[in-house]
Amino acid sequence: MNEFFRKFLIDGFVPGDYTMGTVHVAALYFSAISIILMIFLLRNKDSKYVHNKMKIIAYIAIVIYVLNRAVRMYQGDTFIEAFWPFYICNVNTILLSIYIIFDLQKGKDFMIITGISGAVLAFVIPDGIFNDKYLTINILDSVLSHYEIVAIPIILLATKAYQLDIKKSGLVIFGLLLVTFNVEIIQPLLVQEEVDYLFLEGTLPFTIKGVHQFYVMFATAISYVYFVYFINYLYLGKFNKFFNKISFARQNN
Repeated sequence: MNEFFRKFLIDGFVPGDYTMGTVHVAALYFSAISIILMIFLLRNKDSKYVHNKMKIIAYIAIVIYVLNRAVRMYQGDTFIEAFWPFYICNVNTILLSIYIIFDLQKGKDFMIITGISGAVLAFVIPDGIFNDKYLTINILDSVLSHYEIVAIPIILLATKAYQLDIKKSGLVIFGLLLVTFNVEIIQPLLVQEEVDYLFLEGTLPFTIKGVHQFYVMFATAISYVYFVYFINYLYLGKFNKFFNKISFARQNN
């Protein structure tokens, strides 16, 4: 049993690249099926009830997140190297867990919107996540972290337990700039190492020759942010209400 836990926590079982292997595919199926099922079960519940159910996901994800990083410290990483979040998915895992567990609201649009994109990319284009044939603490941490930040936002929006407010879009954009500052400026100062956490070296398929990848990614991010607002407003029927008000005002005039 001790050997099993050592392999699960530290050494791994059969290390290698197992992208689209059994664990990866199972994670994809689990994520899709569970999200659809929870939306169906929670669709007629009030906001507080839905949020309380999301706390279960948040608690599990953050506990595994902390445990995995404690293991990394045991293996020799410093506290900063193990716990300071640089990937936007890491930022979202920590912040979204805190927001859901403590029922915080200000700045919540940022976590709801940005988490989905990073998590979906991680599942579809995983970079070193599924590095063992079997489930390890590192894979479990990655899967649960990305699952949390895509499942909670989708479920909250789909059940109408949370509604986005486009007036807060400026804070979302500001949050993205803070994440960039965290990676490009703070990272080299804290860990004396530069890692392409934001994919600014062109490792993602959308690049424009002669244009710095930051501008491409930032423009893409802004477009994505307002696209999510558009979809949410369309889903909530807010456009219909807006046009009905205009029509009513014209009739009265």
